[in-house]
Amino acid sequence: MSRALFLLLPALVLQAQDSAIPGAVEVRPGIFVLRGVPNEGTCAAIKKQHITHVIDLRQDGEANLNCESEASRLQDMGVQYLRYAVSKTPPAGDFDFLREFLRDLPRGSKVLLHCSDGNRAAAVVCPWLVLDKGLPVEEALRIAKGAGLQLQETENAVRKYLSSKGRA
Repeated sequence: MSRALFLLLPALVLQAQDSAIPGAVEVRPGIFVLRGVPNEGTCAAIKKQHITHVIDLRQDGEANLNCESEASRLQDMGVQYLRYAVSKTPPAGDFDFLREFLRDLPRGSKVLLHCSDGNRAAAVVCPWLVLDKGLPVEEALRIAKGAGLQLQETENAVRKYLSSKGRA
């Protein structure tokens, strides 16, 4: 019993640590995935963490979609806002675009990606982690799942994209 508890302790400590941005997971230094929509607390943390870009992946018709208000609030804070709607099964072009966006950011940029629940935001960073940062597929998927990837069909789209790039 005590051995099992000892082995679980590091995992419990990791879960207990607060994120620099509430509700977000930092998947790589300066790259955050938020489960949900930025609120007042999130915006304060975005400012404190010097986030330079926020990417909103929600589609038209989703609950609480008010892009104009979000864009205005973030731009008033000096944060660049990009809305790029992504479905729960992103096509290759969406992965390509977002990988290129992340690759081409100026040095020192910090990014927060979000959707309504973190599933799509976590999914789109996974190919970037594998193809541009060199992580093994299963490690990147583990990170993505910890950040919010939850739907099997979304994971299947990620795997299909990675397979098309020679990484299965």
